[in-house]
Amino acid sequence: MTEQPATRAQPMRIAVVGAGPVGLSLALQLRQLGADAELHVFDAQPDGAAALADPRVLALSEGSRQLLHALGAWPREAATAIRRIHVSQCAPGLASLPRVLLRADEAGLPALGYTVRYGELLGALQAAARVAGIDVRYACPVHAQQHAGAARLLGQGGAALEHPDFDLAVLAEGGAFHNQEQRELHHDYAQTALVGEVRCEHPHDGLAVERFTEHGPVALLPRGADYALVWCVPPTQARTMLELDVAAQTRALQELLPAVCGRIRELRLFGSYALGLNARVRTRRGRLVQLGNAAQTLHPVAGQGLNLGLRDSAALARALAGASTRQLDSALLRYDLARIPDRAALLGLTDLLARGFTWRQPGAAALRAGALAMLSGCWPLRRALQQRMVFGWRQ
Repeated sequence: MTEQPATRAQPMRIAVVGAGPVGLSLALQLRQLGADAELHVFDAQPDGAAALADPRVLALSEGSRQLLHALGAWPREAATAIRRIHVSQCAPGLASLPRVLLRADEAGLPALGYTVRYGELLGALQAAARVAGIDVRYACPVHAQQHAGAARLLGQGGAALEHPDFDLAVLAEGGAFHNQEQRELHHDYAQTALVGEVRCEHPHDGLAVERFTEHGPVALLPRGADYALVWCVPPTQARTMLELDVAAQTRALQELLPAVCGRIRELRLFGSYALGLNARVRTRRGRLVQLGNAAQTLHPVAGQGLNLGLRDSAALARALAGASTRQLDSALLRYDLARIPDRAALLGLTDLLARGFTWRQPGAAALRAGALAMLSGCWPLRRALQQRMVFGWRQ
């Protein structure tokens, strides 16, 4: 009797909904790791060129740079390194104001992080995807739902696609805080982020500044020769500030900044957006997985939103790479468990920073000053914080 050849398992059909940085990084990692998967990437945008002009400035950690570099998608020429981070609070009532200086060389790293414009990062990822043979179906908005233990994609009006059924659907699309459905972890910080650019008298030389004020943090991130600005204020103050002339805006911002910045030479405010926490407790339900802004929107205080999404995509790719269709559910369970420490710690820390530095109870400013002084004087604690912010909380 002739022995019949073993039947080869069919590759997994995986749908990635959203061709932004998180969705494309997942698709690239699955290809790089040799996952036995048939990839389909969908995006609601009319084409891939429109978002390349997006001027938003992103903060990426050294860990994210390493991940993107390994994928051939790091826009090195467009990135500005963050080598030092100056952290302090604005509390005029205190006689002494401690500050913390985090340094890349102290941590043995080339940089703590980098700034890059959204469009520049997306362009590098799109180029890497073309090289890898990953096709994106643009102008194709879809909705995913559970169906018979798997996932089904529906187009506009609920119409099914030609081949709508997938073993797994990864949802990597997201929107601004105020445009999202309310999730289990939800808090409106009653803050608005004013975004713009600042030029100071002192060259930044890779210095980032995080200044906590009673109304919210002010962040200056090195970007080219200037700083990218994220200035968090109450919504009513944001509206007033945008109506003021540049001289008045400059005076108000100058009063909040530490001396290390020097005098402001130029200030340009571009716009604003609402701030809040809107996160899922569980980022997977059956064969549907949420990543990036589809899973959580965070306050920008620690600049960790995209970094968390990229780490989630890396962990998911590793879990899927060695799994067959029959092993998919156990692989997804391993992914769930692996991501609990990092995700829980980062959501908690970001929320604590966003709320804690605005508490006005008696003694709160002194308590914050004490915490900063302890961090400044304790190198092991400072090193542990730097490692976690750069590479995440690992199991």
